[in-house]
Amino acid sequence: MYESLNIKYLDNPLREYLLCFVILLLGFILKRLFANIISKQTFRIFKGITNNLFYDKFLELIRTPFEQLLSLIIIYAAFNRLNFPANWEIASIEKFGLRWVIEAVFEIALIVVITKLTLKAVDFIAYVLTESDNENLNLDLIRFVKELSKIVLIIISIFVTLRLAFEVNIVALIASLGIGGLAIALAAQDTIANLFGSFIIYLDKPFKVGDQIEISDVKGIVERVGFRTTRVRTYDRSLVTVPNKKMVDSTLNNISLSEERRVKFLLQLTYESKSKDILNIISEIKNTIANNQDTSDEMNVNFTEFDTSSLSILVIYFVKSNLYEKKIEVKQQINMAIMDIIERNNCKFAYPTQTVFLGK
Repeated sequence: MYESLNIKYLDNPLREYLLCFVILLLGFILKRLFANIISKQTFRIFKGITNNLFYDKFLELIRTPFEQLLSLIIIYAAFNRLNFPANWEIASIEKFGLRWVIEAVFEIALIVVITKLTLKAVDFIAYVLTESDNENLNLDLIRFVKELSKIVLIIISIFVTLRLAFEVNIVALIASLGIGGLAIALAAQDTIANLFGSFIIYLDKPFKVGDQIEISDVKGIVERVGFRTTRVRTYDRSLVTVPNKKMVDSTLNNISLSEERRVKFLLQLTYESKSKDILNIISEIKNTIANNQDTSDEMNVNFTEFDTSSLSILVIYFVKSNLYEKKIEVKQQINMAIMDIIERNNCKFAYPTQTVFLGK
């Protein structure tokens, strides 16, 4: 039996093939168990920020990359025991050939899995900070740092792959990219300006996710602040993407920071209206606004203009809420009351007309 195990096939004893198969079989059967054990031990590193909480979330994020890492180790441990037949005349690992390709593919896969593991760790740290009860933490800044950290880690992994798998001289590569990098920077100056704009938004905090803002012709609720753009959900439910450079260079009105919302409009009456009726209308409108519990005491209701086809009353008042829905609700209540006031005082709303007087 022992002698049969020494029989060679393709320059490898049969026992090595058998051992390779056993390693693969046991490795993949026990892979999930080992991944759970390693995940549990690794979780201790994050005890300082988790207080032993969020283990299920950690396992959900980390276990799959750990299983992939263990799979690579199992495959390497199994097939590393086998040798290529000498009569195949395969080039050594130092020269380009099958050995070199296999080694490069394995190194690339290993770097990719380790990078995924690191990215998942960043996701977990950001999740813990986001779910914490610390009110001093800026959630938008946490998201921004998370995305920036991921980009840096991916760039580092690319350079590590070039160095280990393809033996590229990184210092020489960076030096050779000097002039090309300058050209790229000039071509991407708008992108760079938007990136700096995102830094200003996170540091200066003119608004945050969930705020109602108005900038140029865009008005709505901020849904996301990214590296290059800010996404705003308008009141008609469309999603507008605004470059961050514009967000910091333009005049921005953060409606959420205001305590009140202003309502302003012109009330236009026909020229047949009597002066005493207009004064009564102004007085009753002021009383209506003052008696509404959702409006402030500050208001302005005055007869201001002799327009081409109407007598104009300027109405300005403030709703004690920064919610757009509340403003519309209060405005409707007061508008309905104004319609009754106009009708009671024997006046009519004006609309664009022309009156021609003919002499006898």
